[in-house]
Amino acid sequence: MKCFLSALILFSIHFIAFAQSKAIIGMTKDEVKKIYPDISENKNILSRSENIYGLGDESWDYSFEKEKLVSIAFEKYMGWDHDNSKINNGYFEKCLSVTKQLIKDYTIKYGRPDTTIIGNTKFINPYKKLHWGYDVIEAQWKDYKGMKIKIKFDFYGSKGMYDLIVTINYLDKNYPSYNY
Repeated sequence: MKCFLSALILFSIHFIAFAQSKAIIGMTKDEVKKIYPDISENKNILSRSENIYGLGDESWDYSFEKEKLVSIAFEKYMGWDHDNSKINNGYFEKCLSVTKQLIKDYTIKYGRPDTTIIGNTKFINPYKKLHWGYDVIEAQWKDYKGMKIKIKFDFYGSKGMYDLIVTINYLDKNYPSYNY
């Protein structure tokens, strides 16, 4: 019974992390709408909300050119709403933990990343030691079945406002900004 529950929990975790990956670069709008029937549409962008590993609800955006899916993006901002109480070690560690888990999950699904960059993985309180933000961690898959995939966690700062940002991006491998 324990083995069954462990497998069920593992499956549930992977289902949550990979819920987005049902859509693939190159699909049409109609194909994406069939996968996500409740998705909303605004011009050439389809959007749906998801809470990944407890970060809070945020939107997946599916962008189209000539009716073909060319990019998929998820960005979770902590502090963006001028709530600098979220700029603390607890939220930083949560974002770092989720990003590391996503990289592990995507490594299982897509293989080892082509590039992994480890920046500063320690929280620096900008209200005690002024800084302009820094790169924390990033992984890139440069060509998985025609897609570029990037998972990234950054600490941004500008003019006294700070954001912790977790992003997941899928792009067509021929997308103009290859080194995104």
